[in-house]
Order: sequence, then structure tokens, then C-alpha cells
Amino acid sequence: MFGGGGGVSAAAYAAVMAQVPLARHLLRAKDLMDARYAERLTVEDAARAAGLGRAHFSREFKRAFGESPHVYLLTRRLERAASLLRFTDRSVADICMSVGLESVGSFTTSFTRTYGVSPTAYRAKFPPAAHYARVPACVVRFYGRPQHQTIREDGGEQRN
Repeated sequence: MFGGGGGVSAAAYAAVMAQVPLARHLLRAKDLMDARYAERLTVEDAARAAGLGRAHFSREFKRAFGESPHVYLLTRRLERAASLLRFTDRSVADICMSVGLESVGSFTTSFTRTYGVSPTAYRAKFPPAAHYARVPACVVRFYGRPQHQTIREDGGEQRN
């Protein structure tokens, strides 16, 4: 049985996979990388999601999207890190770990190569995170609601 006893044989699964266009398999892997970039995700995991071998997956991914799966995942992580640097006051090390990277030194090198400045210098280009402090929508709705009061409710005299 394929997939941990889900009731589908490996041959049946392969037959179904053969009917689906290759681009669909690659998009499945790309979606996985987009959704789980913060996790310890490898090219092997993405290849497995696409139902392809690692080498074949890497070749086809690069052909379809113009960059290798490794570069795509790293770019996705760096984009998220750049956003966190702009809108939060979390430390560079914390941001590095939260986007799925494990070495602050490698993160800083990759970030500098991609954005032209170090993560700290990049953050300095933008207003402090306190300027972006967001108020939860439920609070805005509560305090933004008009207050309908009748005479009795606001302490005025009652009408007879």
C-alpha cells in the first residue's frame, strides 16, 4: 500500500500521477515551499510532494520557474525576513530562526548578497516598528461603533 495504508497501491498512485501534467506536480511542491518555508524543509521534501525523484525534480523545477528549488526556498525565506525586519523589532537572530534558517552568519551573508545591505542596515532604512503598531480589528470596531444613547441611559430626565 502507498502512503501509509491509505488504500491505494503504488502502481495505482503512479498511474494517476502520470495523468496529471508535470506543471501541476511542480506547483504542488512550490505551494509546499511557500506554506512551510519556516520549517526545516529540504529539496527532498519538495521532490516528494511533487512525486518525483530529487534530481528530476530539480531539473524540471528550474526549467519551469527559472531557478533551482533551493534558490527559490532561500529567496522566499529572505523575502519574509525582509518583511519582518521592516515591520517588527525582533532581533536579527530571532528573525533568522523564524524563517527557517539556522545560521545567523549564513543568513547575514545571503541577505547582504540579495539586498545589497546587511539585515541591520536594511532595517535602519525604514521607520521603527512602533510606527506600524497595529490595533486589532475587533478593538477598532468596538471603539469605532457609534454610541446610541437614550435620555434615560445618559442620566437625563425621563419623558412622560
